Amino acid sequence: MSSSAFALTKIRPPRSRGHLVVRPALERRLAQALASCRLTVLVAPAGFGKTAALTRQLELLPEQTAVAWIGADEDDDLHRFLVCLFAALEAFDLPWRTAPDALVAAAVNSSRERRAVANELLNALAACESPRGLIVIDDAERIAAAEVFEFVDLLLERLPERWGFVIGSRNDPPLALARLRAADDLVEIRQAQLRFDRDEIVSLVAASGHANAIPESEVTRLLARTRGWAAALRLTLSAIRAGEETARPAPARALDRQVFDYLAAEVLDDMSVELRTFLMRCSVLPELTAARCAAISGNPRAAALLDEIERRDLFVTVRDAGELTLTLHDLFRECLNDRLRRELPDEVPNLLRTAADTEPDPIRRLSFLVSVSAWAEAESTLNDVASQLLSNGVVEAVPRLIAQFPAERRKSSPMIALVRALTAWWRWDWAQMTDDARVAVAGFSALGDQPLRQRALIAEAIALTGKGATRESAAKLAQISWDALDPDTRVVAFALHAWHALDSGDFGSVAGRYAKAVELLEKLDGSQIWIHVFGRPLYVRLPGMREPLSRFVETAMRRSSDAPSQMQTIATVIAAWLALWRGEQAQAMELIAVAEADARWLGMPTNLKMFLNTFRAAAHATSGARNEAMQAMRELLAYFDEDTQGRLGQYTSMLGHYVFYGLRIADAVGDAQSVCEFAARMPPPERITNEPMLRAPLLTVPARLAAIEGRHAEACEHWARALADEPAIDIIGQAHEARVRYACSLVALGHREHAAFVLRPLFDEIASTGEMGGALLAGPGAISRLAAASWRDELAPHQLAQLRDWAKRAQTPVVAGKETDCQTRLTVREREILQRIAAGDTNKIIARALDLSPHTVKRHVANILDKLGVASRAEAVQTYQNPL
Repeated sequence: MSSSAFALTKIRPPRSRGHLVVRPALERRLAQALASCRLTVLVAPAGFGKTAALTRQLELLPEQTAVAWIGADEDDDLHRFLVCLFAALEAFDLPWRTAPDALVAAAVNSSRERRAVANELLNALAACESPRGLIVIDDAERIAAAEVFEFVDLLLERLPERWGFVIGSRNDPPLALARLRAADDLVEIRQAQLRFDRDEIVSLVAASGHANAIPESEVTRLLARTRGWAAALRLTLSAIRAGEETARPAPARALDRQVFDYLAAEVLDDMSVELRTFLMRCSVLPELTAARCAAISGNPRAAALLDEIERRDLFVTVRDAGELTLTLHDLFRECLNDRLRRELPDEVPNLLRTAADTEPDPIRRLSFLVSVSAWAEAESTLNDVASQLLSNGVVEAVPRLIAQFPAERRKSSPMIALVRALTAWWRWDWAQMTDDARVAVAGFSALGDQPLRQRALIAEAIALTGKGATRESAAKLAQISWDALDPDTRVVAFALHAWHALDSGDFGSVAGRYAKAVELLEKLDGSQIWIHVFGRPLYVRLPGMREPLSRFVETAMRRSSDAPSQMQTIATVIAAWLALWRGEQAQAMELIAVAEADARWLGMPTNLKMFLNTFRAAAHATSGARNEAMQAMRELLAYFDEDTQGRLGQYTSMLGHYVFYGLRIADAVGDAQSVCEFAARMPPPERITNEPMLRAPLLTVPARLAAIEGRHAEACEHWARALADEPAIDIIGQAHEARVRYACSLVALGHREHAAFVLRPLFDEIASTGEMGGALLAGPGAISRLAAASWRDELAPHQLAQLRDWAKRAQTPVVAGKETDCQTRLTVREREILQRIAAGDTNKIIARALDLSPHTVKRHVANILDKLGVASRAEAVQTYQNPL
């Protein structure tokens, strides 16, 4: 979720009021804390002036101090908090090594990823060039999400010395305060320090211009009544400004909410009816602007009334925004809200409804809609917000949004069920997705909503395919009226149709079906649709896929901006596969190096990591780089080995495919022990739900084991059986590989003529298509043995030359290029950006000058730091200007 998805006032400190009195003791203590302390907390009940004291002191900090301000809301969870935090830090050009959006998405997924994100943020803070930095969380008591404070604790553990946290709250924040207190890393400012003493009240009265209304002799009584509570003092002065000669005394009882309500009532009753009614109606808004207040109140004088409210200092905070924006103090807002519900109860639903209609923040809008039971619009908003969150990989935030709805609505709503199903899709939780999709299908059927029923049906079909129930999924897909589908849903349906062919082992049909999806895809926007259409690495090398995959790459690259995206990274990996299959290994490795750098910037999500390692395993295997190829396979299989949710049963089929792929890679690099280990690790066929895809390829396993043990006659029998239905094994080039291996065993037995007969169709096809990747994936050992065999007239000269060319390619190490000095290592654009950094330009200035987005500039800065091996912008400039 971008910064445009929340009110920018959340990350802008309020303006300090110029007439605030000087409070030397408080300001001195606060100034010392802000200058050097790791954590400063201002903890006191509402109305004690925490925000006012903090805002004033922040404005007195040295000019170069970096201050990231976050005003907390009740709706803030970890995702929303981090979006605001990273947006607040944007102005200080932190040298990110991973895209902030990717860090936000990763942090909400697991405690392990949360710690990794905290480490990334700490490194970026440490490399910031500001002499002092502060992260401020105001109104922290509003945050109910425990993971927010868990994340803050992670930061506080190892916060760089030049940075500090400041937290304003009504209650002690749930942090490791005792540890920080023991380490003398905590400054606590509480009620005792925040109360106004007698001298400060005298100064406050004098500054207000009403010294005559409250003689100094009455200050002692005022202090006793208010006990130095800033809220009560301000209300007393407001009452005086309203026209009374003296302030009416507050009830002489302990300081509590009732005292505030009593004093607030005095102030409100002395207002004009117009102003009081205006304030009551507008109290439903989180911030007051002229346009929204006019819409809510129906009063065309909204702008003038806001000016009057600010001028009279009616318990509001002025926000730093392009137009006059006020925030009511919580106590005053609650008081107004209470009076609104007592005096104008019939207006409340319409006011909340109008607040929802004018609310730009989608999370707040959802809360407003739920509060007035506007279910259809609330669910539509939920669907929109959830789609954006899921497209950014922020899966765990969606259930918290759903939790805002009443339990009965969560149970009965087909739209909520569909959102749950789509959330389960991103988790690969096929069982949950199936259950929720079925609820959605039934619900939309009952409502007669055919477009949404079809979307839900496709979701159910996807879930069934994920479970391996391909036939049942195909039956659901058969119920679809294709012409009635919206374009996005139709693309997904065509992609699912191709998926069915893949799962059923009908590899020859995949390309035609997939081409239809790509043809539609070319007419659509939306990168997440693209990712769903290309959802499995197994699509990469199937018969006939070169043309649709080339179109996919071409269109994806044409639509990509300078900033990396998952779509662009996947397209780059596909381009690398296409190059590898042409035998252009060096170009393939250069492409994969680009894709890997982009994936790191995107936080290396699991799907990209699997795409990259699937390719790396194959690319290194073609040149016999055993260690590199097997390392890529270990990283691939670690996804299953490190499963912490106990859901491996769902992934048995996927595990089977990757174990079999590992067996092929191990065979290509001549790792006999690993071949046997992978063969033993294969799940039994009855546990592989989409077993038809693997049934024929598995026929090659006994052939490989026999060849490893030197039983070549037996190996030949198995290879002949596997090639009897060649299209059924032709996945990731295995048909070509099988012919190479079959010929190797025949040559070992002295049957060169038969071996040549097996190889001829391979020579002809590769000569026609130029795609030799499957043959190269047999590994340099097998190809070299064939090239070195004593061929006579069994092979034509051009065929023997072709075989020797493959052997030469297979023996060439696959590297992306040579290391160069730090200056020539940078691209022209990177050097241009570095020169501007040296000149003191910020990211925003650089972006404007070079007509780039700020995100693109951040990505270039990360590239520069990676290539030069430094941590900060200043170090990059120094290294570039003074190379060793």
